Amino acid sequence: MDVNGVKVKLGIWDTAGQERYRTLTSSFYRDAHGAILVYDISEPKSLDKLKEWVEELQVYSTKKNIVCLVVGNKIDKPRAVPREKGQAFAQKHRMLFIESSAKTQEGISLAFEELVQKIIETPGLWETSGPSSNIRITNEERRQQEASSCYDYTCSI
Repeated sequence: MDVNGVKVKLGIWDTAGQERYRTLTSSFYRDAHGAILVYDISEPKSLDKLKEWVEELQVYSTKKNIVCLVVGNKIDKPRAVPREKGQAFAQKHRMLFIESSAKTQEGISLAFEELVQKIIETPGLWETSGPSSNIRITNEERRQQEASSCYDYTCSI
């Protein structure tokens, strides 16, 4: 994808929250630069379940500044979880926040763009002297970057 003129290639692991992938998720967190935690705005229990995913991230992530984005999905359905509740969860855990609909595609591209932009802007997350980092940004690409639309851990869509 292209983020503010910077070509970015993403490696994405999706467990869809399924228990059968629980044994593999610890390896997904290793060296990850970002994580997207998704809950269903029409199902309150799904927001409560995010607490477990946050705990796993804290245990298994090898990057101390990993960028996390909370996504309230299914905004095309009747709402059972107020937007403010999702925002409060994200803010409490120092994460970005956005709402989306995978069905209508609203907010999907923005979610990935904001996550990648924040990763690029986070000093020490991707900069390394060893071969372990797979993110490379030139000085010219840095100059081309524009400000993110995420502030105070909340994305406006």
